[in-house]
Amino acid sequence: MNSEFQLALPRQFQENLISKKWESLVNQEFQGNWQFPDQEITTQDVPVKIKNISLKVKTHLEKPSLQNQQTVLQLTSKNLEAQLTIGEVSVDHIVERVVGGIIGRFRIQASCKNVVMTMIPGKGSMSMAVAPSVGSTNAAALVQSVDVGWAPGSWSSTGIQCEGVEGFADLLKTEIDKIANDSVSFIQPKKDLIRKYVQDYLQDIKLDFSSPRQLIVSRPDISVLMKVDEYKDQGEAGALIKGHLQIDFLNTKDSEVKNLVLTPGTAPMSSGEAQIILPKDFIKEVLLKAYSANAWLHKITSDKLPGFGSLMSSRFMQFFVWPALRDYSKSTKFLFDVYSNKDMEIQGGGLQYQAKANFYARMQAPRSGQYVPFVNWSVPFNSKINLKVENGKASATLVNPSLGMTPYYDASYVAKYSPNRRILYGTIRDKIISGIWGQTMTMEIPKIPLMEGVSLKVKKVLAPNNQDITLQLTP
Repeated sequence: MNSEFQLALPRQFQENLISKKWESLVNQEFQGNWQFPDQEITTQDVPVKIKNISLKVKTHLEKPSLQNQQTVLQLTSKNLEAQLTIGEVSVDHIVERVVGGIIGRFRIQASCKNVVMTMIPGKGSMSMAVAPSVGSTNAAALVQSVDVGWAPGSWSSTGIQCEGVEGFADLLKTEIDKIANDSVSFIQPKKDLIRKYVQDYLQDIKLDFSSPRQLIVSRPDISVLMKVDEYKDQGEAGALIKGHLQIDFLNTKDSEVKNLVLTPGTAPMSSGEAQIILPKDFIKEVLLKAYSANAWLHKITSDKLPGFGSLMSSRFMQFFVWPALRDYSKSTKFLFDVYSNKDMEIQGGGLQYQAKANFYARMQAPRSGQYVPFVNWSVPFNSKINLKVENGKASATLVNPSLGMTPYYDASYVAKYSPNRRILYGTIRDKIISGIWGQTMTMEIPKIPLMEGVSLKVKKVLAPNNQDITLQLTP
């Protein structure tokens, strides 16, 4: 079965999700090893080449936060560590000089190799501006800008070794000192490249709605996948996510795939709360599939069966109603396997339904440390069912139930134990009916998994007659 859905997330929900996802930046160390192109500068009319430049950074980023009306996160470094490496700073140049009327050409060579400078703790800083970039199925981190800076005297080195023509080696050291003391001149030409490096680093930091999410349901034979087809940012109105639920009933032999669609023009209510909208027949169709012929089996112990407890507690009643029970202690728990070989019939909509089914129950009794077949029951059932949803739980109340009960002793049990086979099943039926009238059954509703580590639970259901079902959600 496939079912369309629409999920509306108010602006505040989006901001909370983005903050939660990007907080992962705080919990891990940010590292960068940025390689820069070789460059050439001219000083004192001499070209100086700077090769194999790299900047390693390591830091933790301060916790991101979004203020009201703000969508850009300003992240700042904490305890920035950095290492600046220059493979070589060199000059190799022919200089012409006139000496005594003669033009002389002199080759000047000097170089400083393997220059490594380490940032003094607390002397540097790094910051970045990050904003959400909304796509069709995800919201990723878009790096708008990155700033790296340091004050003069922020670097230490073990000593810069240079060799070459006297005077020119000192010139190269001067250029290295400029880099160490003027972060603006060094970083500014490289800002776009640094921003790209950071963007690549953050490529996995995103709200990815495209991956199918498994809903955890109480029945292992039912699988529910939530798939997003479209994510639309509506500005201050929040986000609208459209997709479909893929529901597989693993025990159902019917291969027909039913597609449930939303009413054309369906839109979320303007409530300021997160909500998911499902087709109006969603509940009924899921129940019909879940309780189709031979697709389910419920195990019930006798102590959980309304009305049965009073029968077990009275030997006097057992004598007249079901003598074979006197072979067992009053605390005995019988086991019932309840199933049906016919489809359940369900009428109604919204939160009120009429259910009709023909159940079968295989009753088993404990004998010699194991359960053995005891009595088989045919149980025609008819009842109105009122549904209610509150704080992540669904409750179903049975109203005006009717029940038929026809027992059949298991042949193997009769052959081995020769029980008194008299059962006044009408009396048992009346006790069970009085026990289940108004009985409310409660179960957990699967949470809506938005992304890794973030789920929403159903708070309330709005299901007007003949309209699509709106579920209000809460974290």
